[in-house]
Amino acid sequence: MQLAEAISRLYQLRVDTTTRDGDGSPHEKPHKPLLLLAALDLIDEGLARPERIPWCQELRDRFSARFEVVRKLNDRNNPDLPFRYLAGDGIWIPLEEDGQTPIRREIRVADQGKVFARFTNGLELLTALPEYRQQLREALVARYFPWTADSLLGSQPLPQEEAKQPEAAEDANEYGRSPAFRRAILDTYDHQCAACGLRIQLPAGAHISFIDAAHLLPWDRFRNDHPTNGLALCKNHHWAMDRQIIAPAPNHRWIVSSVIDSRRSNGEKELSDLAGKTLLLPKDPAFYPDETGLEWRVRHLVA
Repeated sequence: MQLAEAISRLYQLRVDTTTRDGDGSPHEKPHKPLLLLAALDLIDEGLARPERIPWCQELRDRFSARFEVVRKLNDRNNPDLPFRYLAGDGIWIPLEEDGQTPIRREIRVADQGKVFARFTNGLELLTALPEYRQQLREALVARYFPWTADSLLGSQPLPQEEAKQPEAAEDANEYGRSPAFRRAILDTYDHQCAACGLRIQLPAGAHISFIDAAHLLPWDRFRNDHPTNGLALCKNHHWAMDRQIIAPAPNHRWIVSSVIDSRRSNGEKELSDLAGKTLLLPKDPAFYPDETGLEWRVRHLVA
């Protein structure tokens, strides 16, 4: 397995989403990515190997420490279920004490020191190397916990100063950087442009796409690949948003820059007509665009 494929698999963990909780924000449950971060910690510390991640108090402690950083009101500190169910994501195989029998039962605290997990599908090779472990760790944080990256990665917060010049558009190299982000956004928005509703799906293997995955907060400054920091946009509307002549607002309506004059061309008229229209949102409210990114786009709209 290549690193890009491994990151793609991590971006597509099957995690449940919550309903609205006390702070009014449905969200993805954090348990699977947190347990993987804890496992990478144990390997770094020499307390585990890729072929043997023990179900132990050290693993639970590292899970709990990270859980307290990212938890929301209705999250429960419970690493037991992801230890078993990461097998369904093709990440690792949890094994009974004999090292041969896959676990098909509930994991209990009393199982500590008796059961373990083994990375599989090539991840056992990647996680054996420190530089790849760090890249996998950074990918997990960028996808699931970008707002707490400084705490989870032990680094300084990313710069968040206002840009005085318009941001450059994301180019082809950006798409190559994170095909996993693109896949997550297109799945979240059902391959439909959030501005105009364009959806064209060709047969598998056609290698042609009409919809892009656009970051709200630019990747190069914020390192945020969470689906709530993305919009699915056709190439025209992606171009227009990256050049800051249209912006999605926190009220989920589009704003159009005053530099657009509908009298000059049909293209400008189409952009002008977008003003006040509602964003086409994902079905799951847990993936609605984050207000911070929407506010950033409005602030940077060309006057």
